[in-house]
Parts: sequence; structure tokens; C-alpha cells
Amino acid sequence: MTRTEERLIDALGAVGRSVRQEALPPLPGHCPAAEPGRWGRWLAPLAAAASVVLVVVLVGALHLFSGRPPGGAAIGPPPRYYVSEQAMSIQVRDTATGAVTASLRRPFSGPRHFGMYANVVAAGGGGDREFVAEYTGSRPHSTVTQTRLYSFHVTGAGRVAGLALVKGGRLGHFTGGTALAVSPDGSQVAAVVYRTVGLQGPRPLPQIMVVNLRTGAHSLWAGGLQRAGLYLSIPSISWGPGGRFLVFLGQWCHAWLLGEICGTGPHFSQVRTLRVGPGGGRLSDGSALLSQSARYAYLAQALLSPDGKALTVVALGPAGLAPDRSIPQNFRVVRVPLRGAGAARLLYRGVLSNDPYVFLGSDASGRHLLLSGRLNGWIDHGRLRLLASPVGGAFTDAW
Repeated sequence: MTRTEERLIDALGAVGRSVRQEALPPLPGHCPAAEPGRWGRWLAPLAAAASVVLVVVLVGALHLFSGRPPGGAAIGPPPRYYVSEQAMSIQVRDTATGAVTASLRRPFSGPRHFGMYANVVAAGGGGDREFVAEYTGSRPHSTVTQTRLYSFHVTGAGRVAGLALVKGGRLGHFTGGTALAVSPDGSQVAAVVYRTVGLQGPRPLPQIMVVNLRTGAHSLWAGGLQRAGLYLSIPSISWGPGGRFLVFLGQWCHAWLLGEICGTGPHFSQVRTLRVGPGGGRLSDGSALLSQSARYAYLAQALLSPDGKALTVVALGPAGLAPDRSIPQNFRVVRVPLRGAGAARLLYRGVLSNDPYVFLGSDASGRHLLLSGRLNGWIDHGRLRLLASPVGGAFTDAW
């Protein structure tokens, strides 16, 4: 680990402990417009004020239509294809049309093998169109489950190539969770897993397993975050720069949805860091970056930006806490800076008509965000561009 990476990890923890949500300025209703620049000194002293206004408007329009964000490079179009886990199977779809271009066969399905089903899929590091899929299954008439990881590529024509079990991809007697992430260099995979128990056993606690794809070694983090009378879930996970630490969202609640997602009612949520190394440890070994507050009443998802400077969170509003799940639930996708530079920025505002069942994904650049679950689309300058999905929505999308 370099000295810079060490300082970055320490700084993230320090910032997380110092940030106060109530001190942040109010969220704007839309993304801030680009600064037009100092054209005034280029204009002749006798230029009309109307000309100045016209130049400012034209510059702002150029930024808007070129897709250039304030202070950054132009955002290009999203990847041509995305990978979607739907109905416990994995499909490759065309982003523009929604057409299915390929489907993954379920590995090791048959009367003498595990009946595998897809849990979740994640994009490989570096945006090279490599993906990792997690499959869980059990032998016929058995309650013992096993989980395995497979990698594959999506070709320029939207086809699947090279589907194979990754090195260290047999995770043993664990059930896969709802969160999976590949390190920036593609050498490690982090998965939320549950140790297999019998049908009458207690509800298992989530754990985080890291698989080194070069050596096949496993490291496991478990325990330390239990709260009396509450269940723990980990619905999202992401990597820090350099692949030296993880950021995950912990939720504590009384009621569950789909076995692993906190439902409505009393709960607590917190975004935490976890330093990655051989041997594993406890989930509590890291520090808190962002906690539930009046500003963020329900944190449903949280991803660290590729540069490690901000969190992108899905925050449900107070309506999301109503015990009647049929009540529409307002939610926001918000970029929250971690270094005190700038204010939180609203990226999208929407409504969920049912359970707080939403997942957040991103491409390698962090610029193209995906929403899946009850909603299924990508965020484009404050709008949701819908992606094709069957009734009930996609469980996870990746590109």
C-alpha cells in the first residue's frame, strides 16, 4: 500500500467522523448550471448589455447540449450494452432498444448437480466489459446451499464470451446476498454472503467475503455490528481507489423484504469503511462515513465514487417509513462530498410506488448511474432513461 493510499483511507474516516448532515446547505432542485466564464474583459467597453446576456446564454447552452458538466470533461454516451439479472437469470441487453442480445446459461444445472440461480451481477474493473456473476444453488432435496462466482465478457456485438468459474470462485456453504463489487483493477471481488443454516436455524448474519482472483484466496469479515433486537443487512458495497478498502451500507431493522433488504418501519442505516487485507476481520473494524439523519431519513443504497471523494446515495424521504407499503415513497439520488469541498448535489428525484426496493449501479467512470429494482433505467442529467425489463423489474443491472 502506498503512502498516498494510506492517507486517503485515513482521511475518509476522519471526514466521515466530522461531517454533520445538518450543517450541509439545502439541496438544490436541479443540478447547478455551468459557470459561463469571464467574457466581460474580452468585450469592448461600449458593448451593449444585451450582448453580454446573449453570450452567457449561448455558453450555457453549449455546455448543456454537449453534455459537459460544470468544471469537467464531456460525458459521453452510456455503454451500448448492459447486463441484467432478471428472474434469477442473466441477460445482455441493448441499452438503446432493450433487445436481448445474449443470455447466460445456468452453470451446473441438472439432476446430479446444483440447480444454480443467479443472485447478482457486477461489472469488472477498468470498464473492459468483463463481468462477474454470482450463482447460488443446492442439490435436489437438500437445504445446504453453495455459491460460486463466474466471469464472462460482453463482445462488441453484445454476445457472451469466456464464461468460466473464477479462481477461488467456489465460496463453500454460503448463500449469496444482494451486493457484489469488483475492484478497480479487476483482481478482487467482494461479495455479501450468508453462512448456510438449516430451515429451522436462526436468521444468519451478513458477512463480506473478498476473493483474490489471482491467488484464489478468501478473506472474510463478520461480526461486530449487531444491535439488540434488530436484524442487519448490507444492500450495497463498493471499492475505494486502489482496491485497498471497501465502503458498504449497513441497515438495522425489525422487518425485512426479500429476506435481505430492510423494510419499512423503525430502522437505522450507516455507510462504513472496511480496510481490506489478508486474514479478514470484523465488520466493525472500519469507521462511519455517513449516518442516517433528518436529512437522510432512509439510506437505501450508497456507492463510493471512483476517485474516493464523494458518496452517491439513494435516500428515501419520510414517506418511505410509512408502515403501509402501498403509500408512494419519495426518493432522491444525491452526490454527497466527503472532503468538505462543495455542497451535496441532487442527481435525480423520483417516486417508488411499492416497497423500498431499489439498487444503484455505476460504470467505471462513475458518471453513468443505473437504477434497478422497482425502477429500471439510467440517470441522464436529472432524468431517468428507462431500460427494458419484465414485470417486476430487474434485480440488478451492470455496465
